[in-house]
Amino acid sequence: MKRGELVKDTVDIAGETRKYLYYIPVSLKDNSAAPMLLSFHGAGSDAAYHTRLTSFHKLAETEQFIVVYPESKQVNADPLSKQWNDGREGNPAYEAGVNDVQFVEELISQWKTSFHIDANKVYATGFSNGSSFSLKLALEMPGAFAAVGAVGATLPALYQNKQADELPPLLFIMGNDDPIVPFSEADGNGEHTYAIDGLLGAKATVEWWVNQTSTSWKVTKERLDPLTLHDPTRVEENIYTTNEGKIAAALYIVKGGGHTWPGGPKVQSPGFGKVCSQITASKVIFGFFQSSFTK
Repeated sequence: MKRGELVKDTVDIAGETRKYLYYIPVSLKDNSAAPMLLSFHGAGSDAAYHTRLTSFHKLAETEQFIVVYPESKQVNADPLSKQWNDGREGNPAYEAGVNDVQFVEELISQWKTSFHIDANKVYATGFSNGSSFSLKLALEMPGAFAAVGAVGATLPALYQNKQADELPPLLFIMGNDDPIVPFSEADGNGEHTYAIDGLLGAKATVEWWVNQTSTSWKVTKERLDPLTLHDPTRVEENIYTTNEGKIAAALYIVKGGGHTWPGGPKVQSPGFGKVCSQITASKVIFGFFQSSFTK
């Protein structure tokens, strides 16, 4: 398998070929079990753009993990039909019956067979529609992921009455001025019309998640010091700790931030709002993942 470059590959699922990109660090030791991170793109996007948005493969070279960027299916002529099946009615992949969970299961299985992957260090993360899909994966693939990271979209509301087994730790990042996905239920019920609906709010998502792990927890809030005064956004860190001392989730609220990837390209999708440069989402996410497997 090639190292040090983004490589196109495919996997066959029930007679259908699905695409993805992968990156193996040049310096990754052959005799060590490697962590594996799967990162899912947003609606209407693709794996190639997602590599530029997140740059997880650049971080992988220094942090010694494998990155896989899966690609969703475009189910009709509309480019925005290229989405992950997050379970919501109206989602094109859901309406077309696309089994994206099976795709991910087979992808992980094949990598565990063909490469020395540490089964206890497999992670899922994503942006926008890929964010909601990452949360869905943790629910429908219990025990598969050591932690989950999500940016810019919340848990589909259809799961709010579901009782899940203990979930992996969650790192969630969202801008409170997101014009595409409502930050809260109040935003969703207001006068503004959002492109995506049928989701819980950011805090509701994190609190639902923590409640699956423990019915007793506390939140520690901290406003992070700004890295630059030229960036109008600011970041509030919320750490959810159970009474047993376990960090079940972390919520980073990007105040003034839009439907964007913090620390990503300064120019992202037009009309999606401000890009935060106070944190780099990819580093924050993998740092959280690292803390989950060093304890």
